[in-house]
Amino acid sequence: MKKEDPALEEIIKQLRLENAEAKAKLEKQKAIESRYEESQSRFEAIFNQSMLGNKIIDPDLRINQVNEALQQMLGYTAEELIGTKITTFAHPDSIPHWKELQRSLWEENIPTFQIETSIRKKDNSYLWCQVSSILFQDQGISLGYTIVEDISNRKSLELELKRLYENQETMMHMVAHDLKSPLFNIKLATGFLKENLKEMSAKEKETQEESLSFVKMITDTSDKTLSIIDDLLIIGEVEAVDFTPEEVNLKPFIKAFLDSSSLNAQNKNIQVEVHAPDNPVYGWVDPDKFRRVLENLVSNAIKFSKPEGKVVITLKQEEGKALMLIQDNGIGIPAKLVTSIFDKFTQARRKGTQGEPTTGLGLFIVKQIIEKQGGKIWVESLEDVKTTFYIQLNSH
Repeated sequence: MKKEDPALEEIIKQLRLENAEAKAKLEKQKAIESRYEESQSRFEAIFNQSMLGNKIIDPDLRINQVNEALQQMLGYTAEELIGTKITTFAHPDSIPHWKELQRSLWEENIPTFQIETSIRKKDNSYLWCQVSSILFQDQGISLGYTIVEDISNRKSLELELKRLYENQETMMHMVAHDLKSPLFNIKLATGFLKENLKEMSAKEKETQEESLSFVKMITDTSDKTLSIIDDLLIIGEVEAVDFTPEEVNLKPFIKAFLDSSSLNAQNKNIQVEVHAPDNPVYGWVDPDKFRRVLENLVSNAIKFSKPEGKVVITLKQEEGKALMLIQDNGIGIPAKLVTSIFDKFTQARRKGTQGEPTTGLGLFIVKQIIEKQGGKIWVESLEDVKTTFYIQLNSH
């Protein structure tokens, strides 16, 4: 018997080993492919059977795949949708929504992104929908798996609520304007009546005093009602009108306000001081609206200060911001009420130290104005000691 060549045996052995490894790799690859096919099958089932509209888009926002639910939702066939950019079906006002989605997913690589937008259906009506997109990789290409949910009913309800709110606001302003004129006339008439009563003879003193008490009641009620109407009108203006901030040198602005305002400081013998650095302190404010802020805060400080008290307005420049402090040494705010002081019709409203009325709207208005100009406002108070309001404004 011929003896086998050792070298040949080694080659055969090596070939058999390589063949076994190749078979093992092939089996492994088949298993991977099988799992991939199963995964694809599950994905296809979820994609196609979902009750929500599903589609896959590429980086150009071109539709690659759609499910039956989306076809029914929009009224188009798969052939009409696939290969077309989604912006083709977008409402003109909604195209920026899709551009933002495209930028977020494929330029900033944000893995998920959501928009509310409007898509044109085949019958030319528009569908409000919430679109949630998830970025994923397929054969080296980044695609967007997009779920489209019909939110037309919710949007319709939101629009109806907005319409009702706007109607309510309109009615409120109409009523406020209509009430303001006759109330002002009542106030004017009581003023004349009060003067006439003061000229009555001594014999009629008892009648005079009784009549004056009624006149005072009418005057106080008219003042309070007019104050509420003014505050309601201001709220509507603050919420509806855009502000036009400008750079204002705050020290001369505040001093000019104090010189021209009709605050009750003199009646209570309260001193109002302005402390400011030599260098100008600038703040970005809408001048007309900021006067309202000063009027509310300074009049409040006077209202809740005891006679012979002091109100100090301090200006500072801190970390590129303008900071204004309005401090009084009055009755303060109870700790339990501080957190609600800026609420509309706040429960923290109280009469002043001489019975001055309040509507509970002033500080709500102040906060709305300050925040609409990009600023901040907060308060610190010690009951029966002092109250300080802080206003931070953008500066140059």
